Amino acid sequence: MKMIETKAIVLSTLKYGDTSLIVRCYTEQLGLKSFIAKGVFSKKKRSTSIYFPLNEIDIAYTPKNNDQQLVFLKSAQTAYYYESLHFHPVKSAIVFFLAELLNLILKAEEHNSDLYQFIKQSLILFDDKKDDFADFHLVFLMNLTHFLGFYPNNENEKALLFDLENGFFSEINSSINMLNPIETQLFKKLLNTHFDLTTKNHFNQQQRGLLLEILVKYYQIHTNNFKKPNSLQVLHELFS
Repeated sequence: MKMIETKAIVLSTLKYGDTSLIVRCYTEQLGLKSFIAKGVFSKKKRSTSIYFPLNEIDIAYTPKNNDQQLVFLKSAQTAYYYESLHFHPVKSAIVFFLAELLNLILKAEEHNSDLYQFIKQSLILFDDKKDDFADFHLVFLMNLTHFLGFYPNNENEKALLFDLENGFFSEINSSINMLNPIETQLFKKLLNTHFDLTTKNHFNQQQRGLLLEILVKYYQIHTNNFKKPNSLQVLHELFS
């Protein structure tokens, strides 16, 4: 079969044998895919940094007739060199969390070039921003819901409550998963928050922690088989 070349964003890795990795990626052309990267830990070829979480790589592989079968990467190299994403302690913690969350929610059959570009461009902006980036993961998670099909309906944004289950603002307690007025105000503020090179942080540490819990619960309600990321606790400790 013809060799396929595509860009891919690394979501997770698992050691395979003594020197290899199973690499799970979100590819630009084919959606979610897993590959075997041979010789990653060999003495002659130590290339683990290529497979850092959310790193963008150029890969080439020859597919098999059985699309579910793992295939070996023919080649892999860094497609974009981040300056701070994997080296700044706060940024790297956020990256690990987002990689774990994306790994939980993205499905094998999904191919969405707009989603790929959203992830890529968001990470480039995050990397470029030198300070006031503590709200990034909150804005990212909110905007990601556009692509996942459960972006909040803000037609009745003046209402005092937000219904997490049905995804809209409400004047009445319409489900068991309602935000109270204080939580709703924070949620509204996040809905209207943008993240670029000039923006300042909009939330304090306590508010970030609360919003993160709200967003994780929102994802949990609207995503099948979703479980809380293990790295969530690290972020809570980081921003507490």
